[in-house]
Amino acid sequence: MATKDVEQELETEDLTQTKRMVEAILAGWELLTWNELLAEDIVLSLRLGTLDISRLSELRGCGGDFQAVGRRQARRVLKSLYGDLRKDLSVTTEVINGYYAIVLGKLAVRKAGHEVEYLPVVIYMALNLERRIQSMTVAIVDLQTLADTIRNEPKR
Repeated sequence: MATKDVEQELETEDLTQTKRMVEAILAGWELLTWNELLAEDIVLSLRLGTLDISRLSELRGCGGDFQAVGRRQARRVLKSLYGDLRKDLSVTTEVINGYYAIVLGKLAVRKAGHEVEYLPVVIYMALNLERRIQSMTVAIVDLQTLADTIRNEPKR
């Protein structure tokens, strides 16, 4: 077997394993323990913009941006968010490349009364060689700000 064939086979195997990991995460994190999912030195970032996160005790007073470093702290934050993500996140697209995955979706946020607003969400995950999440960012995407930024970009 040629070296190129072996490299391709290993790359395909890596993609398959990463895809399985992402599917396991999306299907239900309760199937794996947090210690199986998270690297010891994980960096978890939340970029939630104007989303009201005041009901999450771990994040009270933190505003829309928050970072947790280490498995123990990340686990506490993820446990407080997990119920809402599991119930209210609808995944539309997964982009997987090697040890990296980007999940695109929308989060249903209940407002005063019975009004529901859908916010675009991006979840980025970088896995280490042991297939544990080394870096994870959960971000609410403000499409109006993004559109305004693109519209105001100088023409080249």
